[in-house]
Amino acid sequence: MATSAKAFFEDVIGPRIAGNPARARKIGGIFEFVLDGDDGGTWVLDLNMAQMKPASNGDSNVVIRMSSADFLDIVEGRQNEMSAFMRGKVKIEGNIAMALKLREILQPAGW
Repeated sequence: MATSAKAFFEDVIGPRIAGNPARARKIGGIFEFVLDGDDGGTWVLDLNMAQMKPASNGDSNVVIRMSSADFLDIVEGRQNEMSAFMRGKVKIEGNIAMALKLREILQPAGW
C-alpha cells in the first residue's frame, strides 16, 4: 500500500511504466494528475513515450483533478473511481474516452 500519492507515482507507477514500456505505449496518451491536499502535486504520465514527466507542456490528452486522499482511496481499492467521478470527487478535462483507460494505468493487472 502506498503511503502517499508521491510514493505511489514514484515507487509504483514509474517502475511499472519503465518495466513494461510496450504496454504503456499500447495504452498511449498523456495523462496529467493534479492532486490537492497535504500530499498534493502534479504528475504527468506520457504513455506515448513510456515515461513519467515532472510537468505538463500543455500537451496532456486528459487532466484528472482530485484530492490526494481520494486518489489513494481509489488506487488502494477503498473507493471506486466511477462512483468517485459521479459524486464529483474526480474532475476530468479533455478526452473523456481516454480517461476510461485510467483503470488500466492504476491497477496492477497486466503489468
